[in-house]
Amino acid sequence: MSEQIPREEERESSSPQRRYGLFGVSTYPKKSGMDDAQRRSMGRWSSALVAVMAALVLILVIVGAGSSGGLTVTFDTQGGSAAESQSVPYGGTVEEPEDVVRPGYTLVCWSLYPDGSEAWDFSSDTVEEGITLYAIWEEE
Repeated sequence: MSEQIPREEERESSSPQRRYGLFGVSTYPKKSGMDDAQRRSMGRWSSALVAVMAALVLILVIVGAGSSGGLTVTFDTQGGSAAESQSVPYGGTVEEPEDVVRPGYTLVCWSLYPDGSEAWDFSSDTVEEGITLYAIWEEE
């Protein structure tokens, strides 16, 4: 028994496999209705499109990284001396303001809420958005 090797035309027409390039365009010009020049042109355009998109993504990443100064944390001393706001990176911790005083009162803690319902832990709490911390005072 001798096995016959199909000719090139028979293999191409009987092959169930199709190769597809970028955007689902068949790489077989006979099957897609494209000649070699059109296929080369499509390849150049798709390569240029990919390069332009990659450049745009790179620009956006660079601009986004450079323009982000961090999240703003402000301090409401609720009648005490002023405390300077801070710029903190996402997920960063806040430095506790020093020398905040209010005559006749003792600073108990800083809180996310003016009523003191949620005390802020400067050593472990992190910033995920711009916030205001409120000074909670106790009368002496």
